[in-house]
Amino acid sequence: GESGYRLDGPVHMEKLQKHLDSCIDENGHQIPCLLGPGESYIECIDNCTSLQRCPDEDSQQDCSAVERAEERSLCESNTKWCISYATRSIPLSDDSPKRGYIPFTFYCIDINGLPTQTPGENAELGADGLGNCYHDDGITPVNRQVSGGYAYCGGEGIICNNTFLGGFTNGNFDPRYRPWYIATKQKQVPNWSEPYEFYTHNIGITFSRPIHSIDEEGKTVFAGVLASDYSLDGIASFLTENYDRSDAIVTIVEEAEPNYVIASSTGITGVRKVLIEDNSKPCPEDNDGDRCMGVRIPISDLNEDIMEQLISTTYLTQKEKNFPVSELIPVRVDHDDFRGVYASHTIGFETKEAGISWRIM
Repeated sequence: GESGYRLDGPVHMEKLQKHLDSCIDENGHQIPCLLGPGESYIECIDNCTSLQRCPDEDSQQDCSAVERAEERSLCESNTKWCISYATRSIPLSDDSPKRGYIPFTFYCIDINGLPTQTPGENAELGADGLGNCYHDDGITPVNRQVSGGYAYCGGEGIICNNTFLGGFTNGNFDPRYRPWYIATKQKQVPNWSEPYEFYTHNIGITFSRPIHSIDEEGKTVFAGVLASDYSLDGIASFLTENYDRSDAIVTIVEEAEPNYVIASSTGITGVRKVLIEDNSKPCPEDNDGDRCMGVRIPISDLNEDIMEQLISTTYLTQKEKNFPVSELIPVRVDHDDFRGVYASHTIGFETKEAGISWRIM
């Protein structure tokens, strides 16, 4: 359905009031869920009930023009149908009608993966043990008991107050205008994304698979996307853990220019957090939210310390020699804190289905 509703629109506000009142700020104080200038939302066409052919090549074929019955039947079975809607943006003018949104909520969870705000039950990722659930300010304990007739309650007018139990922050997130969703809707086949900035401001890649259902007329209807994210931070952690006790350094770099870094066993993630208003300035450690963004790093720009310089020099030397298959390329390091000689070798890693073309050094 629609993800941005007009406060003065035809929809009865009593049904939407529970959503309008369910947002919070970083301190856990209740604030209205209102879309700001420039923010996106979904607007239904024909109440999101009419179907149109999906944009992929198979679905765009005119099956009625196929003469043989067997081939025409196959053509029709390959046709996917998509619900009609449009992506809109809130105008920058202040006089535009206000729109609310249904928030996407992030929850604290216990060891069983269930939402919790009970002290001592929060299983935070990367923490040594269980802890407490706090709002984004890191100080205010979460204690949410918002009552309403939410779908989580079970429907049929049932009122409950545990829908947002453990919900420590929220935002305007609708997958239908995220790049991985749009690409999967267009392709209608499993696919990998290019590295991009996640909703959480990390950078990574996403594997997506379309989900389909069969309607009463037997049409194959695009119902959504099953997606799995792989952050560059996660790939770097994997390399670090596996080469922690080794003298070897493993680095993954994109083959395509400008040869962006994917990750390294030294902990390099290929991403730097910078200020949005000035990309030359690093993001303050105490604030990486709305003021900051992640930018990718070409291998030639690694120069913050001697290890980054070593990795950059080694890769560029390999590239200059056209990545010899059966030859080790030596690189000498002569620094006050670090001296030695490294021998390097690279192999290409490519998967046509995923569209991935990397070089592992």
